[in-house]
Amino acid sequence: MFSKNKMAMGVVILLAAFLLPMVWVNYVSQVELRKVSLDQFKESAAREADAFSHFFSERKNDLYDLTASKELLDYFQDKWLGMSKEHGLWSSLVGISELLDRFTSKKELAGNSIYTRVAFADAEGNVLVDNFGVADDDRQLSGTLAAVAVNSDMAKVLIEEDDRKVSLLLMQPYIFKGERVGTIFAWFNTEKVLLSLIEHSRRSVKRGVEFLISRKGKVISPQWPVPPLFSLRLKKGTLPPDGEVFELPAAFYGDVQKPYLVVCAPVLGTPFCLADFIPKRDVFGVMAPWQLLLFSIGLAVLLLGGLGRMLVVSARNLVLEVQAVESAKQAESIARKKKQLEEEIRARKQTEASLLKANDDLELQVEKRTKALRERTNALSQEVSERREAEAIMRIVFNKAYNAIIIHDAKGQILDVNERMLELYQVDRSEVSSLSMVGDLSDPENPLENFAALWEQALVGDEVVFNWMSKRPADGFVFDAEVALNRIELGGKTLVLATIHDVSQQKKTQMQQEEHQEFLNTIFEGIGAAIFVFDPADGVMVECNSVGEQLLSLTREEVLNASCQLEYVFNSGGKKDLLCPDVHELGSYEEGVLSMPNGTALPISRHLFEVFIGGKSHLVEVVFNIAERKNLERKLNIAQKLESIGQLASGIAHEINTPIQYIGDSIRFVKEAYEDTCSLLELSSKALEESGEWPGKAVWDEKIKDLEDEVDLEFILDEAPKACDRAMEGVERVATIVLAMKNFSHHGEEKVKAVDINSALSNTVAVSRNEWKYVADLETEFDPELPLVHGYVGGINQVFLNIIVNAAHAIMDNVEEGERGTIKITTSYDHPFVEIRIKDSGCGISKENMTKIYDPFFTTKEVGKGTGQGLAIAHDIIVEKHGGTIDIESEVGKGTTFIIRLPIGGLDSQDLAKLE
Repeated sequence: MFSKNKMAMGVVILLAAFLLPMVWVNYVSQVELRKVSLDQFKESAAREADAFSHFFSERKNDLYDLTASKELLDYFQDKWLGMSKEHGLWSSLVGISELLDRFTSKKELAGNSIYTRVAFADAEGNVLVDNFGVADDDRQLSGTLAAVAVNSDMAKVLIEEDDRKVSLLLMQPYIFKGERVGTIFAWFNTEKVLLSLIEHSRRSVKRGVEFLISRKGKVISPQWPVPPLFSLRLKKGTLPPDGEVFELPAAFYGDVQKPYLVVCAPVLGTPFCLADFIPKRDVFGVMAPWQLLLFSIGLAVLLLGGLGRMLVVSARNLVLEVQAVESAKQAESIARKKKQLEEEIRARKQTEASLLKANDDLELQVEKRTKALRERTNALSQEVSERREAEAIMRIVFNKAYNAIIIHDAKGQILDVNERMLELYQVDRSEVSSLSMVGDLSDPENPLENFAALWEQALVGDEVVFNWMSKRPADGFVFDAEVALNRIELGGKTLVLATIHDVSQQKKTQMQQEEHQEFLNTIFEGIGAAIFVFDPADGVMVECNSVGEQLLSLTREEVLNASCQLEYVFNSGGKKDLLCPDVHELGSYEEGVLSMPNGTALPISRHLFEVFIGGKSHLVEVVFNIAERKNLERKLNIAQKLESIGQLASGIAHEINTPIQYIGDSIRFVKEAYEDTCSLLELSSKALEESGEWPGKAVWDEKIKDLEDEVDLEFILDEAPKACDRAMEGVERVATIVLAMKNFSHHGEEKVKAVDINSALSNTVAVSRNEWKYVADLETEFDPELPLVHGYVGGINQVFLNIIVNAAHAIMDNVEEGERGTIKITTSYDHPFVEIRIKDSGCGISKENMTKIYDPFFTTKEVGKGTGQGLAIAHDIIVEKHGGTIDIESEVGKGTTFIIRLPIGGLDSQDLAKLE
């Protein structure tokens, strides 16, 4: 019995040794299967994320294809050319809207439209147009999208959310001439598109639920509600990294509570990841490996315990033996199954590895093919864009050409025209094909028989240019045109290009130029000046007018062949200039004497300037015969002196008359006193002769006394010497006035000498005294150390007199009756100039008259009271003859100050010689 028990115990131990390894191997295989299932779950989620990524990449390509459309290019070319929305851009926007509408209706997925709206915005984020039409205020971008449109330069997938829903959209910047000028936005049909993608994924892998999650935690679910625990972890930011699996203890779907496994796979090229949910038991099975291990161990223990018990109870029982044999067979079967399971696991691993490698290879090939396809597409799009741009530029050049252009076939049928032709002939483009250049666009008076020959010549390949009278079909208006015919080859066809240039304005201008030239020739020949044109390179005259011929007493042929040997002579010993001038004297004006071949000295003036004839420099010399003008100037100078003398005559006469009067009165008094004294002396003499008769002395004394009383001898004795003194004083006053007149006038003096400015001013003040003494007080403040000035004393006196007299007249016009003004004259030395200031308190000079006061014959005085020559002569004497300056400081109503500056050395010797 005991041996039988030992046998049974041995059998149990053997069975235990066989079952326990089998249970452990099963446990290990379950752990490996869970790991493999988990990896498959993550890889499946990654592939689905790649599918989503590929979907969004294709959508980006959709928008990229839109950027290559002709409609968008036309719009920005028109805008670049300066068109406004009211003139040209509106039609371009309508074309873009139609393009977007076609694009939206064309793109579908599983029978549903991929996009609900496609819009095009400008660089500032303002919607210009969408697939519903040209944009208005109701179809503007949100603030966030507008900011993205302004700041982003690359394609993106975006999320837009409002109170009702979350939407997906794409944006693609539009680049024109290297700058971002706009953005295309495309809103996805989010629910339909994502539902189709997710349903396709569920059918392919047969698993639970998928969501799209943005990087900012927004969940996009077209069908399933978001699990509460997942939402909670999403809000807290406790989700594990992408690709890591985590477990949700409880997720509610269809009122069934069960744990789920979740993995987040990034969707490349988008701001999303794909959250994939699968029931935990679909991956790990119903029981965990450790649970299966415990169950297997317990089962083995029960089996071993029962078997042992059965062996102990009935070792001899054949049935138990058979069962033992069966158990052995079962163990063998289990071993075989274990081996098969291990082989199956190994095969599955190899298969999975092969699948993963094949998948990687396939993805690599797809990526390479996609990249190559994208490069080819980009190159093709670039080529199409460049060709379209070139075509658009050529069309723009064609339409913007200044001349009208008509393209004919070889038979003369009009095929195309540019905008200038429509404008020039005032026709509509729809009418062009029915017109002909000879019949409708030509004046009937044109030589039409010649046109056919010209046309054939153009077809041969020659460029044919001819003048033509063109006609507008609408109103029959005829205008001059220049037509050029050229043969061109286009698309294998021979065409004739007619370029028409409206030359009516040119011919009008040409006629005006001819009339103007005739007008200039008339002036050239009719002007009272000789005009000589020199070629400075060759030193010869190339043109002159008839006055020049007369001036030189030569024929035109002789003048034009002259080698410029005639000379100017300035003074007898001055410089000499050839008639052909020096180029360095451009802009100069000078006067001199032209020595004629017969010895005649002719006073002339000349002015030299440069002109370009045929691109070559020429010198033009204008010469005036100034003999008559010089004669008039001499007469005018004499007249001015006579005018000055006339102005002073009455004053000088008055100045002399006063002393002459009291000289006469004094002499008359002395004469009467002399006569009375003589009577008294005669009576006294008679009294002395009869003095011997003393008794009569009393009578004589009485007579003498009466006569003395009558003649007032005491008054005569007292006043006679005073009368003589007054007479002498009057004589001295007259002598002073005469001397001042003598010093002022300098009759016949034309030589330069040293001038005492203080003395000249004193004499001028004395001579003009009668002009100012009734209206002004004259003050002088002379510099006693003032140096002498070299110049013409007569001319300087003339200037001082004109200014002082003008000052007196200005004060007379400015003061009330009974009031007096002031004239102040000062001199000073400011090396190398002597400065004279003559200041008055007169009416002043207005700003509009300030620029005219030196003009000859300009005067503000009443008619008959001024000649307008005084200041003009003063300016000529001071500036031209002495090299000085005259400046004026004036204020209306307050007075004027003349500031005269004379160089103490005068002009240089050449200038003095020129003046003399």
